Amino acid sequence: MDRRKTLEKNETFLEMLTVCMKEKQKVAMLLDDHGLDRAEGWIKAIHPRETPACLELESGQKIEIGSVVAVNGVFSDSYSEC
Repeated sequence: MDRRKTLEKNETFLEMLTVCMKEKQKVAMLLDDHGLDRAEGWIKAIHPRETPACLELESGQKIEIGSVVAVNGVFSDSYSEC
């Protein structure tokens, strides 16, 4: 069984996404929104206090942070094996 790189203990996607936004790094995300989908681009803004917390890409696409299961090849624990 293959294993993927996963979040470190106490690491969150919100933290990773914030770093990517501040450092102007392009993000490639895998989203679980009633099925798996992909999104990528540069983060324009992060709204952690909205309900639900979301981010906005420079393309205008808004993404719920809770739907993110992978960022730049780093997966959540629940998606660590295939």
